[in-house]
Amino acid sequence: MILTDRFVLLNYPRTGSTFVREALRTIYGQNGGRLTQLVQGLRPGRPRLQELLLPIDRTTSALLDKRKSQHGAYSQIPASHRGLPVLSVTRHPLDRVISQYEHGFWRDHPLGELKQLKQLLPTFPDLTFSDYLKLQATFGFEAVRQDADVKAIVGACTLHFIRFFFPDPDAALARLTDESIDNGEFLRGMPEIHFLRTEELVAGLRTFLHSVGFDREETAFLVDKPRVNPALSRGDRTWSDYFSPSEASQYRQRNRLLFQMFSEYDD
Repeated sequence: MILTDRFVLLNYPRTGSTFVREALRTIYGQNGGRLTQLVQGLRPGRPRLQELLLPIDRTTSALLDKRKSQHGAYSQIPASHRGLPVLSVTRHPLDRVISQYEHGFWRDHPLGELKQLKQLLPTFPDLTFSDYLKLQATFGFEAVRQDADVKAIVGACTLHFIRFFFPDPDAALARLTDESIDNGEFLRGMPEIHFLRTEELVAGLRTFLHSVGFDREETAFLVDKPRVNPALSRGDRTWSDYFSPSEASQYRQRNRLLFQMFSEYDD
């Protein structure tokens, strides 16, 4: 999470948020800014940009590892900044899960007990993409569900989205049903967040920064800024090189809340 004097950035993983973080460091003159752990509030005289290293509580594996990172969630925004606009980045759900697979964080940070993982997927961590979808649908789902009584038929990425972007994730999960998704009621509890799109990240980021007072000269460098932390293994492969038609259909159905939230991806 990045706090600035004008807005808050939530770094949603595998969307291009690292690019945005680096851009903000440049604009604020803090290219070498180190992550700062939030203990209690923020001290007077805080810098105009501050990065927070926060506990990750969205999966049981992260809780067990006592993991901290820059990927702080909406519910962790400190009181001092809750009145500011909130910025984040979204990405086509099919592209995002492919990026998760290729990035491979899950290989060194298993989503469940290794012995049980290998019973379902004996070749772990050497998994095909289809294997990875099975991992997400089973151990991934349970890891992000935690103790919630999830009544809807949804995917792990939907649960993670709710835990990341809702002010009270447990309360939100308690009212999650298939009906509340399909009739649009569930998303009415979504807070106001300005989402950039990965597919048009530079243009979207520049437009947002201009809207909060930065001039065009301050953002001109973004046009030539290279990508940051990409999943290089993908190359030029498309969705159909990863998903079978039935896998893509099932993934869309189980994560229909995301396609409802970002209707431009529902093609």
